[in-house]
Amino acid sequence: MDKRIGLILGIATFIAILLIPIDPTILPVSARYAAAVTVLMAIFWITQPIPIEATALIPIVAFPLLGILSPAEACAPYADKIIFLFLGGFIIAMSMQRWGLHKRIALKIIGFTGTSPRRLVLGFMIATAFLSMWMSNTATAMMMIPIAIAIIATVLPTKVYKDMTTEQKAFAGCLVLAVAYAASIGGIATLIGTPANGILVAQMQILFPEAPTIDFFTWLKFGIPLLLIFIPIAWLWLTRVAYRKMPKTLDHAKDVLTQEITALGPMSRGEKNTLAVFILTAFLWIFEKNKDLGPITIPGLEMIFPGIDDCTVAIFGALLLFLIPVNWKKQEFTMNWEWAVRIPWGILLLFGGGMCLSAAFIKSGLAQAIVGYFSVLNGVPIVLLVIIIAVVVMLLTEVTSNTAIASVMMPILAVTALSLQVNPWILMMTAAVCSSFAFMLPVATPPNAIAYSTEYVEMKDMINAGWAMNLLGVAIFTILLFTLVLWAFGLTPGLPDWALVTTIE
Repeated sequence: MDKRIGLILGIATFIAILLIPIDPTILPVSARYAAAVTVLMAIFWITQPIPIEATALIPIVAFPLLGILSPAEACAPYADKIIFLFLGGFIIAMSMQRWGLHKRIALKIIGFTGTSPRRLVLGFMIATAFLSMWMSNTATAMMMIPIAIAIIATVLPTKVYKDMTTEQKAFAGCLVLAVAYAASIGGIATLIGTPANGILVAQMQILFPEAPTIDFFTWLKFGIPLLLIFIPIAWLWLTRVAYRKMPKTLDHAKDVLTQEITALGPMSRGEKNTLAVFILTAFLWIFEKNKDLGPITIPGLEMIFPGIDDCTVAIFGALLLFLIPVNWKKQEFTMNWEWAVRIPWGILLLFGGGMCLSAAFIKSGLAQAIVGYFSVLNGVPIVLLVIIIAVVVMLLTEVTSNTAIASVMMPILAVTALSLQVNPWILMMTAAVCSSFAFMLPVATPPNAIAYSTEYVEMKDMINAGWAMNLLGVAIFTILLFTLVLWAFGLTPGLPDWALVTTIE
């Protein structure tokens, strides 16, 4: 869509909603104003006439001017603790990129899995998914796809796509798409892997203050099994169905990997420091809380430091990188601010914009006003409801940012859950996770766009491979949601007592 159309449509709709005469007993004025801002932001996030990060700043101006939130209330969400969790994670990931640790990890994993065409694809998927657990999927794809291209260019005698045989095209397309898909899947596995996960946890705390806190370790109990199931299934789909005509062997693939690893040389001091901090941070995330294992309780760090939290650990790890020297005489440290400013700061603004939107939903009365409209869904089986939400979110995120979609959907689904007497976690988590299942179009995610830009993938190939990936993702998540997630998160399908203590009034 032409950006000018999106700009005009967004502003015109915003003004129209502001001016529509609606009976205040049906929809309070403040709720109507909040709805106008929400629709404006949704249109801007979908059509992107301005950067989506800039759209996330609209609430700071609009809500105080419309009398919905005070300036302090509008700005507070942009400094929520979940933002500092991601800030710390981004800095650790940037240190990995500064010293090349991520590339060493990736090449070691790929070398371990083997160099036949199908094994090579599996190795790339495992390495990409692992890195994407800790780094942004964009950064992971930007690092891994050039390595994939180097292997394609070396092992295939014909480098021009149109001149390749059917088997060669299948291998090239499968490899770059596998990297893109694994980058999106890997991000689901941890709280910091994709912004949508963080948005879910942060907005749950805003909307339902009494809800159980889902920390880094608790999320892993769902994320790791999802990864262990989805990656092999995705690999089988790509290599055995979508691109089943790949060659059986590849010449020189092993030599290429060996050369890449040799070129890295021995681990530098910066790599060693970063690896040590990375392992320490992951350890602290896992063991910060007490772990109840039936009759046994493993004491956590909270017994010594009661105020410890995921964000505390993340910033602690980031600060260590600024403090640990690489060369004391030259005053060179593992991390510096020149590299730190390269982190995706815009994602942090998106967090704030989404949470501010939720706060306005509540305070304006918009959330309460729309509760009744969801009564038409009463009686719909919860499994079917989850599938409907998953498919809608999945299709929406094919054309716009998953972070933006998650931000808009969270307060809406919270209200829906209350109206239908359903556990809010179930509906909101569905939107958060399924917003990462966007595999059909180049515009859906940056990894998809990067894979498409290699010219080894045609649009029809991405659609043919991606539609099944979308459906597989929804199916796997739905099964895990009603089995593993309910157990790991300690949830019940029905409306829990803590959901009755809500800021939605």
